[in-house]
Amino acid sequence: MTTQTDSRRLKALTLSLSISAAMTATAVQAAPNDQQTIEALRAQLQQMQQRLDRLEQQQATSASSSHQEMTGNSAAATPDPQASQASSHQSLAQENSSAIKQMQQTEFSGQLQFNGSFNDWSEQSKDTTGDMDFGKFVLAVNGEVDDLEYDFEYRFYDGYQFLKSGWLGFNPNDNDTIRVGLVQTPFGNMEYGYQGWYGTLPYLAGFNDNQNAGVKWDHHQGPWDTSLAFFKSDNLGSGNEHYGANAIGDSPQGNSEENQLAARAGYTFDHGDDYSTQLNVSAKGGQLYNEQTNRSGDNWSAAIGIDGSYGNWRTMFQATTYEYNPKNPSEAQSGISDSVIQIGAFGFNYLIPKRGQMYTASASYSMDVDWGPVENLFFFNDFSYIDPAGDFSSINGGFGDQDDPMLNDLGVLVTAGPYFAWFDIITNKNGLNYFGSPVDNGWHTSIQTNFGINF
Repeated sequence: MTTQTDSRRLKALTLSLSISAAMTATAVQAAPNDQQTIEALRAQLQQMQQRLDRLEQQQATSASSSHQEMTGNSAAATPDPQASQASSHQSLAQENSSAIKQMQQTEFSGQLQFNGSFNDWSEQSKDTTGDMDFGKFVLAVNGEVDDLEYDFEYRFYDGYQFLKSGWLGFNPNDNDTIRVGLVQTPFGNMEYGYQGWYGTLPYLAGFNDNQNAGVKWDHHQGPWDTSLAFFKSDNLGSGNEHYGANAIGDSPQGNSEENQLAARAGYTFDHGDDYSTQLNVSAKGGQLYNEQTNRSGDNWSAAIGIDGSYGNWRTMFQATTYEYNPKNPSEAQSGISDSVIQIGAFGFNYLIPKRGQMYTASASYSMDVDWGPVENLFFFNDFSYIDPAGDFSSINGGFGDQDDPMLNDLGVLVTAGPYFAWFDIITNKNGLNYFGSPVDNGWHTSIQTNFGINF
């Protein structure tokens, strides 16, 4: 009789758990900001899980006692249907418990963003006082099961889409993580290497916040952060529809980065009271394979960075030196000068010097406010500069010479719960012809806003 009662209680509790899980998911979708409601539901779910565990133990004890009694009375006794039913219910409860735990350890998120811009070099932009377009739609999932973790982010843009990052990870201990897939390259200042929305010239050139396909090991020990990575390919494919900039195999020049090694070491000086400074050094290099000539050259890069957090202030500095040694087709065949490397990202190609140095300096200030729904103002400025080793032009196939490229992004990020709005004043001189800005040795300005919601 006790077993039957527990079975009925187990069925009811299992059903309650399923309903509670559904209510939790519905609450997350309907009111992403109602954190108190979500926490209350999660607490209720945990209490029900504890009751379920106790019932499982009671049923296991009851089934074991029943089996021992039948064995002692007769070796040829037939199985007890109630014990068999209890075992079945126990298996179902364990499956439901495992599913609930995995659901609690997986997070789904995303972003919807729109873009508004005014470009001082565009007559149409002047005539229409700017333009507004779809920015991007992002879907992401991440989670962990025991020592395993995973993270995927897929992005949709106007006319193209791609996997921004996606990897499977293993944590053998508290200090080490091994990740396999499309992972961030350990190079320069992390996580982005800049603080505004637009980015910097090293980011546009692929030396910050770049994702490559391979395996990476991260180690954290006290003030030390070290990473070592091997990348079989620069990206998943040879086209230009991806996040970080790399040499493009599917292009007139035809270079792709293969079999690359990357290493980074950072040491953080703790000044106390949320004040710290990290000094980091990094290097990357490997095979530069040309898909037009089927010959291999090489490339290498090295950087030193400083990343400081001082209360509400944050500063970043980075110096990068690099060199590409390609085995290109003839300039007559490709139409591209041998003094440049053709790279690409976000669906289009552009040119950078094949040798040179790049410099960045960034500063930001975070200010909490209580202006109705507005919670925080984040002010930032990113400046970057390229010093080519020789003649360089980012237009006309790289033939000719131009003044050194410079780029500055000044702005503020306004946050109100899940809503956000970036406001940027982007000025550049010969800024790699990125997003259509002219290359004419003059300064040009783009005023942009990017706003949306995180969910």
